[in-house]
Amino acid sequence: MKRWGLGLCCAACLSLLAPLALGSGSAGPGNSKVNARGAYTVGKALVFRELVCARCPTQRSDFGRDRARALKETLLESLDAGLVDRGGDIQALCVGDAEPAGRCAARIKFVVTYLDRRYRL
Repeated sequence: MKRWGLGLCCAACLSLLAPLALGSGSAGPGNSKVNARGAYTVGKALVFRELVCARCPTQRSDFGRDRARALKETLLESLDAGLVDRGGDIQALCVGDAEPAGRCAARIKFVVTYLDRRYRL
């Protein structure tokens, strides 16, 4: 009888602790509510998955502070223009015409946040 009581007590404690372990996670591009730290993380992921890689418009070895500054200016200009021109970096970041403008704008803001903080622009 003592074994059953101890086993039930342990099972109850573990079931209460399980939701606490699920609370940790990382920010991903699909998250709609992202804090400042998460915006940096998402922006970094977008830069190195969509803009700076072996199959991307810019190679990693060519990406430095000057290129980051130029990329930031391009992204902000296209954001101000209403994302009309979707060529080059914008097209790589916003996956073509099927991408909703709101989601594309959010991705641009994440990348700009990353570039500002990483390269101190």
